Amino acid sequence: MLRLVWTTDLHLHDAPAETRERWIRLVANQPCDGVLISGDIAEGEHVTEWLHSIAESLTVPVYFVLGNHDFYDASISLVRQRITRMCRDNLGLKYLTDCSAIELVDTADSEHPHTCLIGEDGWGDATEGNYEKSYVELQDFIRIGEFNSDKPSQWKETLQALGSHSAERLAAKLDAIPDQVNQILIVTHVPPFVESCWYEGQTADENWAPFFVCGQVGHVLKEFAKSNPNRQLTVLCGHTHHHGIAKPMSNLIVHTGGSEIGTPSIVATVCIDERRVFIEPFDETHAAQSS
Repeated sequence: MLRLVWTTDLHLHDAPAETRERWIRLVANQPCDGVLISGDIAEGEHVTEWLHSIAESLTVPVYFVLGNHDFYDASISLVRQRITRMCRDNLGLKYLTDCSAIELVDTADSEHPHTCLIGEDGWGDATEGNYEKSYVELQDFIRIGEFNSDKPSQWKETLQALGSHSAERLAAKLDAIPDQVNQILIVTHVPPFVESCWYEGQTADENWAPFFVCGQVGHVLKEFAKSNPNRQLTVLCGHTHHHGIAKPMSNLIVHTGGSEIGTPSIVATVCIDERRVFIEPFDETHAAQSS
């Protein structure tokens, strides 16, 4: 059985040094085959240094996507370029948005992969909820280059374009997965459905959904699940900082990870064998004893 530690919305720039070090020790002490990070690692120019530090501290691969905060005080294009270059020089880091499907193979059955890992940053793409009437004002529009160089009247178009690009990349990755693979693990930052966009036990309303749901990625996932009823899709996402589970289709389940700014932790361990992908919530009591 393969075991992957899943963490999300770390916001390492907001955490005290002692807390960051504790998180690194906590992750390093887990018996696992890799680490998954579903975005919001840090901010802008500091993302590369934090990723490098994480990779240097661990002996297993780190698979990650980026979230909106990772582009703050920079631009989406520039940060993605930096991260892509860094990962091509560091084999321990896998930027899933820039990767094709990765076969997750148990060494006991290395010739017969049953599970693939793919990922995509995603973006709140203004295709769900009511963008025009929403009262929500995001820092994204002030602190990310692609928005602060535009007029507010252009923001919706930019959001939808970002969501469309994510959906197109994800669709291509899904279509390229070998037929023998019957389990697909998908890591993304933004929840792909309104029913997976959790906050304090409730799902997003029409004010928040435009910015916290990537509807175009959700459409791709549903279409693929519908066309491949014998394949199980498991989605891991973050962004909302609140935990929840949604199952929009019998073979499609979405786990949204909770987190607390300033206190990076572990959401769960993802356990994978030839029969299923199982999400094992992290034991906070054990975490406290290990720190």
